Amino acid sequence: MRGGSGAPSLFAVVCLAVISHTAFTASRMTVSLAAIKLMAPTYVVGLLLSLYALLPMLLSVTLGRWIDRVGTRVPMLLGASTLGVAFVIPAIWTAMPALYANSVLGGVGFLLFHMSVQKLTGELADGPDRMRNFGVLAVGFSISGFCGPISAGYLIDHAGPGASFGGSFALSTLLIAAAFALLKWHWRFDGRTMVGAGARPPNSRVFDLLRTPELRRMYLAVVMISSAWDVLMFLVPVQGSKIGLSASEIGFVLGAFSAATFVVRVAMPLFIGRITEWQMIGVVQVVAALVYLVFPLVGSHYGLVALAFVLGLGLGIGQPAVMSLLHRVVPPGRVGEAVGLRMTMINGTQAVLPTLFGSLGSLMSTFLSGALTFAPLFWGVALMVGAGGISSLRHRSE
Repeated sequence: MRGGSGAPSLFAVVCLAVISHTAFTASRMTVSLAAIKLMAPTYVVGLLLSLYALLPMLLSVTLGRWIDRVGTRVPMLLGASTLGVAFVIPAIWTAMPALYANSVLGGVGFLLFHMSVQKLTGELADGPDRMRNFGVLAVGFSISGFCGPISAGYLIDHAGPGASFGGSFALSTLLIAAAFALLKWHWRFDGRTMVGAGARPPNSRVFDLLRTPELRRMYLAVVMISSAWDVLMFLVPVQGSKIGLSASEIGFVLGAFSAATFVVRVAMPLFIGRITEWQMIGVVQVVAALVYLVFPLVGSHYGLVALAFVLGLGLGIGQPAVMSLLHRVVPPGRVGEAVGLRMTMINGTQAVLPTLFGSLGSLMSTFLSGALTFAPLFWGVALMVGAGGISSLRHRSE
């Protein structure tokens, strides 16, 4: 299947994913720093990040079934439109109510776009080529994950007094407008007639997916890996501000993480066929655990950059491995629903953990100071994820 301009559809899907994800990651970082600038307490910063995931947590399965029925084009257009509204509000009015609106609308808009992209990518090929497709998509997300925080940090520091946060949100608005225009008028594709697509079995329920032992283990691994991502995305801006890093320096820490995911994902063809998906998932969790044991003990900018890079080398292979495994074991016609259940679990951690971490961080600040304020949180996640990694390395695919 090809786009309206004759471009390969994998290229089209990855381009749209990169543009939308760049806009989204830039806005997430900007929301955190704007709230801190507005003197919001740590638990409020956590709440803002949790709101990105609250409605997606509740709607993911329902929207996944809808995407299975109607295809991907309409959900992607709707998602881009919702993201545009989410970005333009704080671009015009950078205040706490606008930040709340951005979090709620941005979470739903990106969910629609992201689930459609994942479904399309998985159905463009089968077998080993599917893993390669997810590797290419993951490389795209690494590029956008690098560009989003760095561009946001630069604009915040250099756009000028009073306009810094608005300039970053304006960039996100322009990017998602470009994605909407490409999807609407340049690339025309759908996802209902592709490899692996099929009719959803009648009278099937979402929890039927969890009857497969391998899927149960996979979804548990999803929760572990998502928790590892959430720790980085929430605590780095908060901890960086606490130890005196500028917005650009915080952006470079997050950018180093994304640069490392790019490196390891480009190298993924070397791994395919040599190690299993479960081995990849286990390595992801073990590396994350080791990094988080050390993270709160490092207070320098370059030290955090180095640790973020190592963490990215680990977590970078997690998403392609999970998505390849999901498409391999999920029954035909239920891919969108299965992706929706995965997003429910991911958004569940994103809805709960930032608020929980923010509240615990505020409590711990009365007993600990500096970088050690969040040390118990880092170490608790390290133990949880490390245990999951050991279990995944012992598991063999069924």
